[in-house]
Amino acid sequence: MRWEYKSEMVLFEETEEGLVAQLDWLEEAGSQGWELASTVPLIAPNREGIAYGTVGLFAILKRSPEVSEPT
Repeated sequence: MRWEYKSEMVLFEETEEGLVAQLDWLEEAGSQGWELASTVPLIAPNREGIAYGTVGLFAILKRSPEVSEPT
């Protein structure tokens, strides 16, 4: 089976409730046939180059390519 892939990078926003990800785009992507295949955390380094915190996520989405009409 063949798949079409796309990716989205989401940075967390700091709010009174803590870190929040804006995932409004995910519902729209789902209505277009995309499904979440995987996510990877985005880790920020400190000044010494050592990872110290998650600042967002990298989402990988997939869907079946649309079947084209024969010509």
